[in-house]
Amino acid sequence: MGIVEVTGNAGSVERVKESKSKAPDKAKPAQKEAKDKVELSDQARALYEADQSKRIEAIREKVNSGFYFQKDVTEKVVDALLEDLKKPE
Repeated sequence: MGIVEVTGNAGSVERVKESKSKAPDKAKPAQKEAKDKVELSDQARALYEADQSKRIEAIREKVNSGFYFQKDVTEKVVDALLEDLKKPE
């Protein structure tokens, strides 16, 4: 049994390829499409800054108490740094 070209209502494969290349590209967004915008309230900003301050203070306390100088903690920190360095930019 040999291989024969399969045609149907659409015709040959080449005609289907040609018609697809002539079709308008639906993936392209409209030129004057509205862009998303995010606005944060002053209260949200203040909460974020307060949270960041708490995190930094907790890290300072751990450094001062010697937490990061434990062997297992140091190994975890180094492993995390190495993984971060391996990530493509």
